[in-house]
Amino acid sequence: MTKTNVAFFINDITSSGGTERVTCLISNMLQSTNDYNIVIISLNEAHGGIKFPLQDQVHTARINKTPRSGIYRFPIVCARLAHLVQQYKTDVLIDVDGILDLYSIPVKILTRVKLISWEHFNYHQNPDVPYRKVSRQLAGIFASAIVTLTKQDQLNYEQNLKFKRAKILTIPNPMILQVTHPYTQDSKTIVSAGRLTYQKGFDMLVDVAAQVLPQHPDWQWLVLGDGEDHDALVEQARERGLSKQLHFLGRTDDLGAYLKQAAFFVMTSRFEGLPMVLLEAMAYSLPIISFDCETGPREIVQNGVNGYLVSCFDLNSMAAQINKLVESSSLRMTFTHHAKNDSTEFQPSSVQAKWVQLLEFINQ
Repeated sequence: MTKTNVAFFINDITSSGGTERVTCLISNMLQSTNDYNIVIISLNEAHGGIKFPLQDQVHTARINKTPRSGIYRFPIVCARLAHLVQQYKTDVLIDVDGILDLYSIPVKILTRVKLISWEHFNYHQNPDVPYRKVSRQLAGIFASAIVTLTKQDQLNYEQNLKFKRAKILTIPNPMILQVTHPYTQDSKTIVSAGRLTYQKGFDMLVDVAAQVLPQHPDWQWLVLGDGEDHDALVEQARERGLSKQLHFLGRTDDLGAYLKQAAFFVMTSRFEGLPMVLLEAMAYSLPIISFDCETGPREIVQNGVNGYLVSCFDLNSMAAQINKLVESSSLRMTFTHHAKNDSTEFQPSSVQAKWVQLLEFINQ
């Protein structure tokens, strides 16, 4: 049987975010079937080596040796991407983040490669660049398929795209299965994680912590991740008198080590695609408290069953729900027993099957 050549096109596979992690995961899953040749093409590589496990058989390539930007770079990037697509005899090109469609669509027209737009932000958010609005409409016309992470976002695309020639479907990120271990019922540690940026709402987390931690001096709140807001957040915590209980620990290569010891997980994001950190917390059977932001939390958290969904962005309600869990170990135990309810669609085998089915459909 002839293998299908698949190229993932990503901004920078050496970054340490959820997008890079899930790209490595899906690449490994497809490679392990032995039906695909996988290459990951980065627009830039600015952070040294790849931070997540990647099978040796998965190739990597880059377009820019050093990060560069500017409209004058557009034809250069398109030409180099087209060259790599031809070099690896690519059958299917998968854009990891729809903004990259702006480069891939001209390459598709030149090379006739099949194109999948794998969107990691929700439709209503246009972080950093307004070109996203343009790239999404173009994907509806030129891509063979648009993959969203949530059913809500699939609906957003179906309602907002002017031209829907592309197949639009949902494939969630996979939940990484963990060896079963007992929940730490007597834990007095809250964990949060993510890049320290505006999107993740850690400024709101500090304000919430000020309503929780002083009342519970024996509890600690650990925040894992790095980003441009680090110094401002540390200063904000210091000003609120929280420095001895709220700790910004920086990036970790082993979030699981902290989740194993946690009482529950809190997310204060302003918007998401499908947050990998919530899937990781669910894999460790942790109760979850999250703002009901668009999109993702509602498809992971069953309110009052395995955690709480809090109205956006009600800091008082968030603090009240956290205090409720802090003060009741029996409630935490009830939630942890239901942590993986309805998690079948997030199982790696289910996610892999959906990707294989899509690639077979696209490559007919």
